[in-house]
Amino acid sequence: MEIGHPALGGGVWPVIGVRVRRETGRGLGAASWRPAPSAVLVDVLLPCTWAELEGLARIGVGQSRARVYVRELDAAGPLLVLCLRGAPGAVRVEGPLSPVAEPLAARARAAALGVAAVHRAAGRTGLAQVWRSRARQILRARRSARRGRSVRTASAGLPSLGHRR
Repeated sequence: MEIGHPALGGGVWPVIGVRVRRETGRGLGAASWRPAPSAVLVDVLLPCTWAELEGLARIGVGQSRARVYVRELDAAGPLLVLCLRGAPGAVRVEGPLSPVAEPLAARARAAALGVAAVHRAAGRTGLAQVWRSRARQILRARRSARRGRSVRTASAGLPSLGHRR
């Protein structure tokens, strides 16, 4: 799934800081947004697939209450990538998301623009335009969240039972 990640080719790719604890011989042990015992701050790559980027952007702007996970990038050694629930080898990133929500949404948009640039450089203008429009979707969602239409804002962080205020 992540074999063709642009960061593996040496390209600049958006990252976000996550504190990670590795267990000897077993890989990832734990991950956290805030300082944690035996955890080291690591720059974790954002994914390059639309489904994951869209999910992370929705979480970042408050349109989803899903959790963020981190996993090792396939066959890439020590590189880590953010992902959503259900990815093989994924470890949930613990702690409050609010301090990193805005950077997460911004970097998801930057990653979408990065994919567009990769397609444009390869001469695939149609795909580049698709990815640029996806980046605009993320930007519109961020603006909408600032106006108070996000799940987090509508419920003030409390369960809303499906009702919006």
